[in-house]
Amino acid sequence: SRALIRKGRLHYLVRTGVAGHVFTILDEQNRKLNDVAVQLAGHLYQSNENGAVTIPFSTNPARQPIVLKHGELSSLAHFQHEAENYRLTAGMFVDRELLLKRQKAQIIIRPSLTVNGTPVTLSVLEDVRLAITSTDHDGVVSTQDIPDFKLFEDRESVHEFQVPGRLSALSFRLTAKVKNLSQGQTVTLQAGHSVTLNQIDK
Repeated sequence: SRALIRKGRLHYLVRTGVAGHVFTILDEQNRKLNDVAVQLAGHLYQSNENGAVTIPFSTNPARQPIVLKHGELSSLAHFQHEAENYRLTAGMFVDRELLLKRQKAQIIIRPSLTVNGTPVTLSVLEDVRLAITSTDHDGVVSTQDIPDFKLFEDRESVHEFQVPGRLSALSFRLTAKVKNLSQGQTVTLQAGHSVTLNQIDK
């Protein structure tokens, strides 16, 4: 007869970061371990000075086996290796009562950037632009482009614009670029909002 005795076991916590999946390795008493590593598909990913191990996103997402390592102890585990999917959303507000001909109005924007549904910092966004498109009652369309539009983590972004005459519709489009590290390319994200007004004038 044979007996298999397991003494100690490693397990992990994982969260989504900008650079990929960030692992924290724990021992059998749920104590965080430093100087650890994770082996995935023949690649060994070492921990940083804080004990966190980062595994880049996958171009072929699937459930993957991994080996957690600490010293001479190794444990087999599995995790869902996800793709790198960015999404930009934005709450936009404009006071309709201030949309008076040839007067000043403001658009207030509160953006949010997520990777696989997890909020991440806005600092990874590049070439942020705001486009304001107006349409009058004759169907004439004009667009104002605001390059290098500033976004903030702790407050809304505000932009003042002049309201054109005979206005029928306004649309706002926030665009930005972000580097998709797993695919080695830059992708363009956008969020928008539109309002219609003065329809009775038709």
